[in-house]
Amino acid sequence: MNPGDAESTIRSKVSVTRQRVVVAKAIVFNNATTPVSCDDLLAAVYKANEVVVPRPVVLHESVDTDVMLAKVADSISWRLATTEAIWSLVHSGLLISVGDVRNQSATVDWTTVVPGSGGTSSGWQFEDYSLPVPSRVRRSPSALTASNQFLSEPDLYLHALGVPTMHAEVSNAFAEAVKCFRAELFTATLAMLGKASEGAWLELGASLIAAIPRSDEAKFSKQRSILEDPMMGTYRKIEAVLTVFDHQELFGTTAKAAGVKLQELRAVSVWSDTVRDSRNTIHFNVAPVTPNTYEKVAALLLGAVPNIRILYEVKGAADAMPRGT
Repeated sequence: MNPGDAESTIRSKVSVTRQRVVVAKAIVFNNATTPVSCDDLLAAVYKANEVVVPRPVVLHESVDTDVMLAKVADSISWRLATTEAIWSLVHSGLLISVGDVRNQSATVDWTTVVPGSGGTSSGWQFEDYSLPVPSRVRRSPSALTASNQFLSEPDLYLHALGVPTMHAEVSNAFAEAVKCFRAELFTATLAMLGKASEGAWLELGASLIAAIPRSDEAKFSKQRSILEDPMMGTYRKIEAVLTVFDHQELFGTTAKAAGVKLQELRAVSVWSDTVRDSRNTIHFNVAPVTPNTYEKVAALLLGAVPNIRILYEVKGAADAMPRGT
């Protein structure tokens, strides 16, 4: 493979996903309790994600060049994600830049030289991947003393949820809920939290319905109809999911694989019902059972973490079930 083709291969594999930025943010924030260089933060991200940078890339038929190029692309992707994460945390007020801004080097060395043969050596100048970054950052004073900082930063909150497989519409709703909470817009927070809760239950319901053996599908036509009806209320949809999961003759293996009992799923429905009741203040002349205070909304956001994990643990186990006939 010649250097030009190798460079094109690297570029085709570079990918800065939303999930990578989320993961990088959590690592950066956790490692910035004292002033720290952004090089050290990048090293921490690399270490956590087992990123190994080939130095140099060997372009020779005797070497597995494709593996090296994939590792280079992976390292560039994580470096770009880390840079984006740092700036996002700075602009959200959770980190403070305490050094000059500089560009991170994007040069990658390559060689065609192997033992017993000659060749050439040079490097790729990925100038478009060279982004400015502070030399050092540290947590802002309030971020050092206040607890639950993930309630003020959407990506840190999504990382705390720890469910990278959730539907984008659900994760976006959670992120928007956190943004609203930070602005002390509690009704808006609950509206988006309610949407996220409903979405998670619907995702679980769809996976359970899909796992039902074809010979038993008719038994659950009512529940399927409820889950697929956009005009049906959230309470009815949650009850439909619970009714389906209650058939342990079909979902006993799923429950065991997920480590979740029906009682635990019903406990999640209690949290979801509290969210639904609180969210109903968006309707005229409707008041929640208890006022939507800062403390209450914060508790519901915190409660989402274990509860949403349970829903997706069951969903993951249901998705892994072989569909019977």
